[in-house]
Amino acid sequence: MIKKRKNILQYLVDFFSSYLLCVVSLVLLGLLVWFSTLEMQDIGLSKALDKYYSHKNFIVIPEINGGKSTYIPLPGAYWVCCVLFVNMLLGGIIRLRKGWRNIGVVISHFGIVSLLVVGFVDHHQSIHGKMEVFQGETYDYATKFDYTSIELSEFDESGVKQRPYVIKHDQVADLGDRMRRFTFKALPFDLEVRHFRENVVVVNASSRARGNDSGEIVDGFFLHPAKMDPSKDYFNYGCYVLVKPKNGEPSRKLLLCRSVGFPQTFSVGGKLYGIEMPNEIWKMPFSVDLINSVGEYYPGTRRPSKFQSTIAWTGEDEEREKVQTIKMNHPMRYKGFTLYQANWNEPINGLEFSGFEIVTNPADQWPKVCMWISAIGLLVHFSLKLGKYLERETRKEKGNKQADE
Repeated sequence: MIKKRKNILQYLVDFFSSYLLCVVSLVLLGLLVWFSTLEMQDIGLSKALDKYYSHKNFIVIPEINGGKSTYIPLPGAYWVCCVLFVNMLLGGIIRLRKGWRNIGVVISHFGIVSLLVVGFVDHHQSIHGKMEVFQGETYDYATKFDYTSIELSEFDESGVKQRPYVIKHDQVADLGDRMRRFTFKALPFDLEVRHFRENVVVVNASSRARGNDSGEIVDGFFLHPAKMDPSKDYFNYGCYVLVKPKNGEPSRKLLLCRSVGFPQTFSVGGKLYGIEMPNEIWKMPFSVDLINSVGEYYPGTRRPSKFQSTIAWTGEDEEREKVQTIKMNHPMRYKGFTLYQANWNEPINGLEFSGFEIVTNPADQWPKVCMWISAIGLLVHFSLKLGKYLERETRKEKGNKQADE
């Protein structure tokens, strides 16, 4: 009998459904988790997550001890999970021999594949932000993690800042050294944004020479690239803007940086305007008032042993105020938003403080379902194995009795 030769597609299916590929993928994921945990101490949590787990990075190079120890390149965790998804789908579900004996294995593999899908949805669809709350004030907004914005505001005659015009993070994040022009119909000027950097420091030109990667000097200062500060764990974005009045007045060049806590001011047509670079504001469908907060650390350390807050909150469609205690693993949920206890500080000027992380994720509760599916599959599989074992032992025992007779 002549054996039929496999075509390229069959070889690819064999490769992507093999046990070897599954083992290699799991080993790579273990290494990536280990290296990202080590490097997190040098570059911070957000930077480590973006480097190792983002879909933007096909290859990552682990750099430990501030870059002094460099290891071999590894594939990004996102793409390893993609390969593992294909492997589990082909080898663990499609090509697995069907029948009642393997039904538990199929169910378990389906749960694992579904969990990988949840990870993809979370990576692309979830939004994270923070809400820092003091006693005595009501908060109905958060700021997005590592998202900046450019806000333009007009000041009235009494110096009160009016509602700002906002350029969002996604509109400038890809700029680099390029320029992008923004026009506002209600404003008497256009704005050109350029030289956008994710992490910079503002340097006095009289105290330090400009480097090749530094920006231009504006009013005696320039932006210089900086390394991530692990203690702060956020990006200090910066850029240059050129204000171009529509009435023919001279253009005005300004330097913006996220760490500058006040607006840069300028005038056009006799009116005063301000421009700044704060975190991007995220409006919430509920408001929060802090009643009290409690924090404890392990003795002699700054490692948290207990953080919890009691809040009064009201949903946008509700009239009654609710009181709830939020602590680790006990968040508040409302309309797809989840409010977690994130951090705590000792009272500031007599006012208690609490920090929350806010997440909206369409797959928020899906991991529980996936874990239950896998658990049921394993229970079915081992129950069948146990039943088969007991049946075999029973037959063996009967056989021994018949032999003795």
